[in-house]
Amino acid sequence: MQDESGSTNIVVVSILIGVVLLIGAILLFSGKEVVTLPLKFEEFTDLQCPACKTYHPVVKTLVEEFSDNVDYEFKNYPLKELHPDSYNRHLASEAAKLQGKFTEATDLFFAKQEAMSDEELTTMISTIPGIDIEKFKTDWKSQAVKDAVDADITEGLSRGINATPTFYINGEKVVFKQGDNPEDVLRKTIQDKIQIGLSQQAK
Repeated sequence: MQDESGSTNIVVVSILIGVVLLIGAILLFSGKEVVTLPLKFEEFTDLQCPACKTYHPVVKTLVEEFSDNVDYEFKNYPLKELHPDSYNRHLASEAAKLQGKFTEATDLFFAKQEAMSDEELTTMISTIPGIDIEKFKTDWKSQAVKDAVDADITEGLSRGINATPTFYINGEKVVFKQGDNPEDVLRKTIQDKIQIGLSQQAK
């Protein structure tokens, strides 16, 4: 039979071991970023924004280049006050997305950012190979599509976004300094985080 002092000693030793493990964990991870792969690469963008049009091919190149380790998320963020027609385009893109044609739609909208009537927009979307234009027109005006776009806008507002495009990589906002080459900054940020993630996976 174990006496009371023996039980007390076991408890004390257990506590000490726990403290040592906790200190070890703190020392191991202190100051080190933990990176999970694939990276979450978010872009809050406006389809009628000239700057977003400029970044569009850059983003496509980077997503393709790092496709094995990057999960890209397009976030609808039309700045309605600056670009009154943009919200409608985002709705149209989400409608096209329901047919797997999101990339084709956004490519068209970035290529032609001038104001368009609904009829002109529909005609342009109808040029996408394989699109069911009648289904598109129904989905375009649906509540589900509106909810999808509005959810992105609400998220952007909650994160304090006031300009487009705005990028996040694994939840961290990418900040560009004056004189920076945006493509270089984005590529280096992605490369650095992938390297950290791969090295942590190898341990």
